[in-house]
Amino acid sequence: MNKASKVEAILNAWLKFIALEDYSKAKISSDAVKQRGVNLKGNRVFIVPETFSELQKKVSQGQSSQETIWASSFPQICTQEEEKSYFRPLFSLDITSIIQGEYQAEGWNIDELTLTEAGENLATFFKLDDEEREQLNIQNGLRHLLNNIFGLDFEESYENWMKSVNIPRSSEIKEIKRQPYLFEYQGSNFNRNLRFDLKDILKNHKENQRYWLKQKHPAYEYLFGKPEPFEPEVTYMGAFPTDDPPAGSQLKALKHAQTETITAVQGPPGSGKTTLILHVIAQQVVKRAIHLIETGEDINNLTVVSSTVNKAVTNVIDKLDFYLKDKPLNEKVLYLKGGSKANINSPGSAKEQLQSAIIDYLDKNNFDDNLYNCLAEEIKRIKSDFTFQENNYLNLRRQRALDESEQPKLQAKIQELELKLNNANAAITQFQRRAAQLELYTELPIDIYQKIQDIFNNAISQLPGGNLSWWRRLCLWVTRTTERHIVTRTASKCKKYIVQTIDTPFPVENPTSRSILVEQTRFVEERLDRARELQGVQAQLRENSDNIIRFGNERDETLKNLTALERRLETQPKDFYSFFHEDYHEEHKRLFELSRQFLNQHALRNKEDVKRALISYSNFFSGNNKTPNTFSKNSDDYLRALSLIFPVITCTLQSVRNMLPSVKECIDRTIVDEAGMIPLHQTFPLLVRSRNAIIVGDPLQIEPIISLARQRREQYCKTAFLDCGLSETEYHCYSPEQIECATTYHRAAGASGEEGNTGQGIRLIEHYRCQPSIIEYCDRIVGYGLEVKTEPTSSPLGTNLIAYHVEGNIKARVNQQEVTAVHELIKHLVNQGYSPEDIGVISPFRVHADALENSLLKQFPRLRRNDNIGTIHTFQGSQKKVIILSTKVCQPLDNYNWINKRPNLLNVAVSRAEELFILVGNLYRLEKAGGYTRRLVEHIREYGVILEYKTEAEIPEQQPGSQPVYDCNHLKVFQDAIEQVEQELTIVTPWIRGHEPKWFVNEIISALERGVNVKVIYGFQGDEENDNNDAQAEQNLRELFSQYPGSFIRRLGKEIQVESRGTNEKILVCDTKFAVVGSWNWLSHPYRDACRKSLINKKVQIRQETSFQVSEPLSILSIKERIAKLIPN
Repeated sequence: MNKASKVEAILNAWLKFIALEDYSKAKISSDAVKQRGVNLKGNRVFIVPETFSELQKKVSQGQSSQETIWASSFPQICTQEEEKSYFRPLFSLDITSIIQGEYQAEGWNIDELTLTEAGENLATFFKLDDEEREQLNIQNGLRHLLNNIFGLDFEESYENWMKSVNIPRSSEIKEIKRQPYLFEYQGSNFNRNLRFDLKDILKNHKENQRYWLKQKHPAYEYLFGKPEPFEPEVTYMGAFPTDDPPAGSQLKALKHAQTETITAVQGPPGSGKTTLILHVIAQQVVKRAIHLIETGEDINNLTVVSSTVNKAVTNVIDKLDFYLKDKPLNEKVLYLKGGSKANINSPGSAKEQLQSAIIDYLDKNNFDDNLYNCLAEEIKRIKSDFTFQENNYLNLRRQRALDESEQPKLQAKIQELELKLNNANAAITQFQRRAAQLELYTELPIDIYQKIQDIFNNAISQLPGGNLSWWRRLCLWVTRTTERHIVTRTASKCKKYIVQTIDTPFPVENPTSRSILVEQTRFVEERLDRARELQGVQAQLRENSDNIIRFGNERDETLKNLTALERRLETQPKDFYSFFHEDYHEEHKRLFELSRQFLNQHALRNKEDVKRALISYSNFFSGNNKTPNTFSKNSDDYLRALSLIFPVITCTLQSVRNMLPSVKECIDRTIVDEAGMIPLHQTFPLLVRSRNAIIVGDPLQIEPIISLARQRREQYCKTAFLDCGLSETEYHCYSPEQIECATTYHRAAGASGEEGNTGQGIRLIEHYRCQPSIIEYCDRIVGYGLEVKTEPTSSPLGTNLIAYHVEGNIKARVNQQEVTAVHELIKHLVNQGYSPEDIGVISPFRVHADALENSLLKQFPRLRRNDNIGTIHTFQGSQKKVIILSTKVCQPLDNYNWINKRPNLLNVAVSRAEELFILVGNLYRLEKAGGYTRRLVEHIREYGVILEYKTEAEIPEQQPGSQPVYDCNHLKVFQDAIEQVEQELTIVTPWIRGHEPKWFVNEIISALERGVNVKVIYGFQGDEENDNNDAQAEQNLRELFSQYPGSFIRRLGKEIQVESRGTNEKILVCDTKFAVVGSWNWLSHPYRDACRKSLINKKVQIRQETSFQVSEPLSILSIKERIAKLIPN
């Protein structure tokens, strides 16, 4: 399948998903409902002929759109919003085909109609938690669905079920009628804009308007690309006015955004995502100003900040508002606050902001040419200085590279010159020695000797050989060339030269014979050789002396160059690209401020064009029928003018179309936050409108909330993907309900769709929110590798982590004991100095969270719905000084897997706490469940405080003559009992579990060895199924006591004491010497480690562990009688 065909298939799959999602939360306006003319009898639905004909007529005449579905549901549940009534179906049965067919007087069998469940509505009205909603059985039709939720008997008729089903009353429900109804359904308003956007994209795609279907466009890269790594040697211009510069990992993201059209940023909790977004906004402003100054061309720099999480958008708005609050009136324009149409028209939002910009800014201010030019010059100067420093660094770096290359060459050259110098010095010594040996030859008259040598050599060459014949000798005599003639002539020729040698150390003898001639010739030659050798030695001495000077100078110069080079290399040039964000942060902040002022002046310079654009945009919001077309036709010019005043638009993804009606490229940069919570299809239309995008999110936090049952998802996979030519891998990559591998973040990061693959986003690793001991848990369970920047500080309670054990009891999906504990805990926190606004209360389960909300808001009016109390999901993007996590789960059958199947829930829950995290729940069960809950309890045990929550009823009243025992003193009392007991030691306790039974075994043996009868009676008075004892610890005690006759362990509510449901009492009796009665769980308390280290921190206790010790015999006897009643013979 080629890319174009694949895009079409994906878009169609997304539209099918939207239809399913719309059904899940269906809300039907009462004017689209037919309440009369339809009846339910047994298992069949009947439509009266008049109503049937009316509906057929609507369908045949095309009064209903092609997408309209006619459906039936029952009973009628009606809600009211803003004085308008809505029907909320629990499910829908498609009757469109019935209306298009023939009328049947006998009605239609409900089991033959196509079922679509309304999962969100079912969860809302019947208090289903997310896990229960996910497990709805829809595969086998309506009867199985109702059996799954309500226990509908398979023999019972739908009519009887409709009339008898218990629908919990709530403030949302206005009226309930136990009648069926028909309704016309065209999809929900919630997804209306998204549906239209995707249809527009699909329509344009089919018409070959695919400007975005190319590499480097963010929409294309979102679907098919993988992010390139960031380029280290990249800079940016501009920064938001923050005290600190961007952190190291933020810098990577900002650099990536300068070169790539889409940047995926993984933002763990408290990692400065909002700050990153603010810097991107600032750089968008500066980019436009610089481009205008340098080229004279004005560009659209519109930036849209969006998310499906309102809090994520609000966080940015709050930061922008804080920045603008001290600005003069003419500088308070920066962003447009968009959203739903109601929000757009509300006070302080987009429409009012536009009017204010026209009236308070454009109309009241005039263009200042001098200021405009001064601002431009200052911006150019700052950029020029920055560029100069960058170039200077590059020059230094190039020089360093040359130096590093040149250094070994200079070092080799110096070595070579040193060698030459050494050789020259060695040679000169040798030559000096030889010159001394030949010094006498300095007096040799070389010129005279050379003349003599020439004459002698000539004579010798003429001398005749020996043994000559007589005629030869005769010829020589005739020609006067005999030996005597030659010697005589030679002597005559040499005489004047030989005379000049007489007074030298080297006189030459005038030859008188052949032998003397030969001898003197040899002498002359030897002496000349020595003289010439001396001359050569002297020349070598001079040459080597010159070389020594030359080599020395050259070496010194080279050494000087090497020293200078090494001095340069000693100073490593500061990496400009790694530190410019720190070194020039003030300049970048100033650049942003100047650019804002410059662009505002430019708006005044083009006042009429800007005003026309703002008025047109405002009219578009007013719903003028002509305006949308006018605005769309001129949107490029209008948005360019609009973004001069308002370079930023904030809105949710569902309301993008309200702000930018045309699906075409009109946004310079999109910023999407909390992308890990956003289904991938919801972001796509915004990317199609954009030239660049930054997608910020965390796949290790809360995933998108999908209201479809698991079986519905399986059907969707087949019908929307596999049956349409898409592969299973593409299903995992592009299906909105694949929340673990196909969120907006996953797609932007180029995830493969494989389990655990989160793509190649840039992770922000600096953490600024939580205390180190709090965020360390999150880092451990997900492996972020965070660098915690938070300064360690203690809370008013003396610790940052607390866990309160609450045994718990579930009724109607609510753990009321935990609700009570949270009440008391908030009172305690307020008494310790916290305000209610500082506290957040969350739960993984919606029903339990609702119960907490309903209860707490009555007693603490300063707490606010969703701001202080909610599910973990609703707190994504929020934070509080104190977070209380109420887990609800406490029974063996509770499904802890909902919390433990992935680290995301607890990662978010714990990281919402800035200063103090408090876990409230059955710690024994949470720890026994293993996984992330176990690690949380262990983490708090290691770094915080673990306590047992005690109700007021568990603290006994002091009796006359009794002595109070508090907290760790119970351990001393127990030790005293072991040491003092002589006959019988009795312990009554609700539970045997945790680490304490091991200590008990070690300590009690000494008493058992002395023959003491030890009796342990245990068992909690509560739900018989709620055991919460450690079977292994029980067995160990049984085996121990079986070795000592008279000692025993008895469990109440089991064994032979079945008539006893158990006890809540905690008692220790030592013979008749003393007894202790109170709140201390003798065989399950969690305090031994804390008591061994120090006393229990009273600031964290709502109530102290309190017992009373009595020594009066009658009181002890009374206590023993109470114990005896627990175990009758």
